[in-house]
Amino acid sequence: MFWADKITDQIIKSTNYKPYHVDDMKTPSGRIHVGALRGIIVHDLIFKVLKEKGVKVEFTWVFNDMDPMDGFPQYLPQEFKKYMGWPLFKIPSPVKGFSSLAQCYAQEFIKVFRKLGVKPKIIWSSQWYLKGKFNKIIKESLAKKEQIGKLYQQISGYDKPKNWYPFQVICPKCGKVGTTLVYDWDGEQVSFECKKDLVSWAQGCGYKAKISPFNGIGKLMWKVDWAAHWKVIGVTVEWAGKDHMSEGGSYDLSSAICEKVFNYPKPHAQLYEWFLAKGGVKMSSSKGIGASAKEISDTLPPEILRFLLVRPHYKKAIIFHPFANETVLDLFDEYDVFADYYYKEGKKSDFGRIWQLSQVNMSPKTKPLFPRFREVANLIQLASVNIYQKFAEIKGSKLTPDDLKILEERIAYAKIWLKNYASKELVYEVTKTVPKEAENLTPDQKKYLISLIKLISLKDWQPEELQQQMYELTKKLKIPAKSAFQAIYLALIGKTHGPKAGWFLLDQDRNLIIKRFKEVSQ
Repeated sequence: MFWADKITDQIIKSTNYKPYHVDDMKTPSGRIHVGALRGIIVHDLIFKVLKEKGVKVEFTWVFNDMDPMDGFPQYLPQEFKKYMGWPLFKIPSPVKGFSSLAQCYAQEFIKVFRKLGVKPKIIWSSQWYLKGKFNKIIKESLAKKEQIGKLYQQISGYDKPKNWYPFQVICPKCGKVGTTLVYDWDGEQVSFECKKDLVSWAQGCGYKAKISPFNGIGKLMWKVDWAAHWKVIGVTVEWAGKDHMSEGGSYDLSSAICEKVFNYPKPHAQLYEWFLAKGGVKMSSSKGIGASAKEISDTLPPEILRFLLVRPHYKKAIIFHPFANETVLDLFDEYDVFADYYYKEGKKSDFGRIWQLSQVNMSPKTKPLFPRFREVANLIQLASVNIYQKFAEIKGSKLTPDDLKILEERIAYAKIWLKNYASKELVYEVTKTVPKEAENLTPDQKKYLISLIKLISLKDWQPEELQQQMYELTKKLKIPAKSAFQAIYLALIGKTHGPKAGWFLLDQDRNLIIKRFKEVSQ
């Protein structure tokens, strides 16, 4: 049974998580990397399977834009360094058309996950704070700061001073939230200082004052803030990456605060593994590590990207490196294999279920043609090949509208892959000069090329006919076909392999081919 089916059965059977409300959260501190898609797909699967099982369920996604900028993305103009420590919702957008830096990066991410068929209700933390939705829980947190402090010590081993409060004011003078420290609360106002040396990544202005903490004047500190979001929103299911789920970490402390201070049950949670960058490195939005979600979504069709995220068990890390030669090609092949299972066995098989849950739109009732992506990438490099006719021949019948839709999509993404990710080994262009790799052709290989000049000069060939005659020529000259065809590729593109030779040769200028074969043979 697929993991999402097992987990949702357990959630429903336990009866502890009603009303069902699935949620996740992200801080939009920079271009949101593709790793963040792991969390939203995990939660989308839980939401969709719960809904499929007939229960009423909500799904929300929080952008925590009250958080300060505490890491500087290197792609931002240097002038933005003056905003270090500011809450993200108050920092100007680096791109026109958005109200803030947070909105700029969040909206880009929203477009990506909407493209993947994920449609949660969006919550902006800043708006909820500004509207006063956190006022009651802020007051409770300040009043119970000693209880919260004890939980910090018991669970995470942090000793908080007696005058510590779990709240940060947005400094009215310099605009920073990451540099302020609240040290007193009289039931109506907090006393705070914007400290110059509180953190290493921003400098406070030294301003001291008393101020009401309500209606967006500031925010609760992270681990208290997380628990507060659960209660205020009504979250009953929220998982987290392993960085938050370590013993004594963010989830343990926030859960304890949620239950013991706010008197609200902790949500159902599991640890899910990361989506990692090249070399198994954890991705980071603010540090610019890993490809952005938009970059990968522009590289892969929505259902293929969704399949990449749905396919692995949530406890298994995903390492995806699109520049590795076979990574994208293999991903398409796997998707097609899982489609076979779906159309043979439906969702009874885990493979079929995974394929079904990877779909963004309704899948055709009967299995369409899934043209092999690597073959599409080869054929579009040959202008003489009618790719539609070729795949109709492979299918053995006329292409249906569903077939054509899939083929056209794969043609479009194959062009992107060839341009941005395919290694030189997989891009077949005739070199401007004789390749260095052709210098060591054997006498037999040179003899074959001279004979091939005569063959291609005889008439205007059809690709299939020329291909067959090229094989016949290897037999006549008693040269292994593999060695003969390698000579063609080495002479023209400096590689030992390439597209089907008959089609490839007819795609090129005949005079250029003859000239090159003569040069190489001499």
